[in-house]
Amino acid sequence: MTRIEFWTLTRRLASYAVLSAVTFIVCFPLVWALSTSLKPKSEIFATPPTLIPHAATTENYKALLTGRPQYFQSGGQQVTSGTTPAQFFTRWFVNSVIVTLGSTLISITISTLAAYSLTRFRYWGRTVVPYFSLLGYMVPSIIFVFPLFLVMVQLNLTDSLLSLVLGYVCITLPFCMWLMWAFMRSIPIEIEEAALIDGASRLQVFRQVVLPTALPGIIAAAIFSMIVSWNDYLFGRVFLNSLDNLTLTVGVMLFFEGTHVDWGLLMAASVLMTVPMAILFMALQRHLVAGFGAGAVKG
Repeated sequence: MTRIEFWTLTRRLASYAVLSAVTFIVCFPLVWALSTSLKPKSEIFATPPTLIPHAATTENYKALLTGRPQYFQSGGQQVTSGTTPAQFFTRWFVNSVIVTLGSTLISITISTLAAYSLTRFRYWGRTVVPYFSLLGYMVPSIIFVFPLFLVMVQLNLTDSLLSLVLGYVCITLPFCMWLMWAFMRSIPIEIEEAALIDGASRLQVFRQVVLPTALPGIIAAAIFSMIVSWNDYLFGRVFLNSLDNLTLTVGVMLFFEGTHVDWGLLMAASVLMTVPMAILFMALQRHLVAGFGAGAVKG
């Protein structure tokens, strides 16, 4: 091995070591949550704490999904009488999926059509619309909460999943439209003109040419919308009241029972909340990078 090859290998190993250390630090909260969720109660508070459980158990996951008597506080009322986390956790999970998919579908549909209109048709004010939409995303979401809540009261949509879907659309739509606008600008208009010359209608061009080409941008915008909707706590806490309608981020906070916290149950819930988005992100990471980099090159 030559000296150049030796130093090249050394730098590569050093880079891998640094990246591995940074990755471990970033992922440590999830690693600790997973470790705690696999520990029995007697080991969770052991001193000194251990990262790898001495007696790993799935008791917390079984209790979360199949039932362990639990007391909840909601609106000053204590829910007992045989209530188990499974009766609510699975319902909260389904609610989160419904709200996330619903808000994402609406945001992607509107932002894709709006971006196509802004980049393909000429009308007054189209050049300033994307910048105003991005300005809406820059405003802190907490400012929207109470005005939107008053609107939901007028529409009789309070304490419903639809109110949460519409609230999340207000947060995600501005950035999704900005992202899709940047991506649509990078699609050459010549390929659409060629399809129109061949006899395709505008709708056929949009469905068969534009949408497949814009798929990386659509996926990137969808991932952004899903992450925001899945992880949000503020809107769910304000808009929803009944236990059956809560989402995961709000529901798991009810595992805190006064001064007592079932940490094993809470960590198991945290892991189950994190894993779906982590898998989705890793599976679509390539499209996410392509979508976010769409506006870098035009033409």
